[in-house]
Amino acid sequence: MGMAASQARYLALVARKSNCEYEGQQINQARLALSNQSADLFNQMLGMEVPKTPSKTDFTYTTYTYTDGDNNYTITKWNHLADASDGYNYVVTYDYKTTQSVGFQKYKSNPQVQFSGAIPTTSQSEQVAKLNAALNELREAQKEKNEAQNAYDTVLAQAKKKETYQDKSTFTGVKATKKEANDTYELSKGGYIYTNYSKLGPNKKAELKNDIDKLIEYGTFTKDEIGVDAAGNVDYSKIYYNNYTQSFAFRDDLDALVNSETGTILPIYHTEPDKKGTDETYHYIPEMIEKVNKAYENLVDANNKVDAKQAAYDKISSPSKIGNTKLKPIAKADMDDDMAAAIAKIIKQMQEEELDCTNLLKCFNTLDGTYNANTYIGGLYSFDWTTNTYYTTYYDLYNSVINGDGYNNVDDQPKLPYYGVQDTDKTITKESRALIEKDRTGRFVSIRMEDDSMVYDLTAVTETDEIGYEDAMNQYNYDKSVYDKAVQDLNAKTSIIQRQDKNLELRLKQLDTEQNALATEIDAVAKVVKDNIEKSFKTFSN
Repeated sequence: MGMAASQARYLALVARKSNCEYEGQQINQARLALSNQSADLFNQMLGMEVPKTPSKTDFTYTTYTYTDGDNNYTITKWNHLADASDGYNYVVTYDYKTTQSVGFQKYKSNPQVQFSGAIPTTSQSEQVAKLNAALNELREAQKEKNEAQNAYDTVLAQAKKKETYQDKSTFTGVKATKKEANDTYELSKGGYIYTNYSKLGPNKKAELKNDIDKLIEYGTFTKDEIGVDAAGNVDYSKIYYNNYTQSFAFRDDLDALVNSETGTILPIYHTEPDKKGTDETYHYIPEMIEKVNKAYENLVDANNKVDAKQAAYDKISSPSKIGNTKLKPIAKADMDDDMAAAIAKIIKQMQEEELDCTNLLKCFNTLDGTYNANTYIGGLYSFDWTTNTYYTTYYDLYNSVINGDGYNNVDDQPKLPYYGVQDTDKTITKESRALIEKDRTGRFVSIRMEDDSMVYDLTAVTETDEIGYEDAMNQYNYDKSVYDKAVQDLNAKTSIIQRQDKNLELRLKQLDTEQNALATEIDAVAKVVKDNIEKSFKTFSN
């Protein structure tokens, strides 16, 4: 029994040792797989590109600028020419900014277009023709009014000039003697007598007062220049009249002659043409009064005509407002060069953008769709918003009203097309051959273009593309965050592999310890079995 038990124990230990060896092989294979995974992660990390911080110098560049008085030019590129025999050594690319006016079409929501009367029932073209005819008559009347106003302003301005009525040639270098008894002045030249206003007859007083009052009305003289009494009225006693020359003078000017030792000039103002003169070099007062009165009568007539034509135009129902903004009808006479150029730009831009400009072209007598300001037949309206002027047409305004609701169809109107011109900045880029001179440092100092005989001084400008640099920094920060995240993920995976390998290593050490113990025990059991066998054989050998 003892021998059998030892043999069974021996077999169990051998089996257990064999199982340890097999498990150890499995662990080594698992550790090998983990090692391969770790190597793959390491290779991935080696293949990753570390983001580089952008350098500001990469975004800093030098350009050259010059000006010809009209535009500022910037040279952005220059390529050296191998053959400079024709006098040019570079091909340069340069640009400059210019302002261009372009037309546009926009839409106004809820325009609230209003007509001056009921919405017309006639065709739109007939209504435009009727309005245009009345408008042209109104503009013609306004033109006549402006001419009448200018004529009135001209004669009134002439009447304001004191020199108009003066004659300095008759009395030059004269002296005067004052006669206190009859309040007169006697001149040393010609023996002319100037009598005080108060000594004149009633008719002459009335005529002279009328002349003086008219001069005050025109602004030729002020009351203070003539003199005022205690009540603030004109002091006519300061005026002296000469019946022979039919002129008057002022007391202060006559006193100056009395006090003069050598004599001086006496300013006199004629109420009638000088009887002694043959050539009139001045206008006498009644003539100027007649001219001013006549010009004023013409102005009143012209104003009345404008009012009548305006009333006739107002009787025709026409677009009057967009909301609270007043519409201004445009007649052919209103179509100046600036307006014609603006309309041309609007139509050109709309045609280039393939927008429908039919309503604009309807305002011109054109069959081929070509705009010509000289063919304007009416239908345009202008209006001002803030500091800008915009345009629209009778047809657009009519369409808004006819499709509106509520009182006078003002509510819920469709969008109103309107047109205008705006300035836009545009960069022009060109290329040209040029002759460029350098200084000792190699920096460009002057340039002459092949299409310009002038030589321009160049200014070197070092600029940094701050926006480009900022974009590069943003991209770098993003790439760095992606790189750091990838490194963190690889490190995390590597850490898991290391923990798994550590556990396998610990298990392998346990198996090694167990295998050593089993080997020792197997040796001991094998010795017992051997001893038992020897003892058995010895027993039977005896």
